[in-house]
Amino acid sequence: MVRYRPLAIFAMCLTLVGLLEAKRPVSASLSPGATLYVAPMEWNLDRFVVAEIRRQSLPVQLVAAPDQADFVMTSLYQKLGSHMIAPGHYIQVRIVAAGAGTPVWADEVNDFAVFFGRLRAHGPRKAAQAIVRKLRASMAAAGPRAVPKSTSDRQDFR
Repeated sequence: MVRYRPLAIFAMCLTLVGLLEAKRPVSASLSPGATLYVAPMEWNLDRFVVAEIRRQSLPVQLVAAPDQADFVMTSLYQKLGSHMIAPGHYIQVRIVAAGAGTPVWADEVNDFAVFFGRLRAHGPRKAAQAIVRKLRASMAAAGPRAVPKSTSDRQDFR
């Protein structure tokens, strides 16, 4: 029993370090007015993300080349399942500082459904909406004046 105690302590330390690293805040922040380059993504997701950033009027400037940008958005895409058995898509999105490559923001979205999930709206447009919504929420958490409400969220009752 005493022989396994150092191993158990080592395993608990690794678990604790892993949890703390996962909760660690990112070093830089995507501030309003920053320039952002959306790199080409699988599933043509980059086009939908750019359109959604414009539609939700996120306070970043989109640029056409990575050398003009302060930050670069990239993604990792995985197709899940087969066509008939639980089809879906899993996308990890990252924003890194253009010069140093330090991570600024990361999140994931999925378009995975079991059973009747295919009856709901899905596809790259819905994934892009989820990405930009999560990015807006993280920018809003960084500073209350950072992200104005989008024009599509306002309702006019005249």
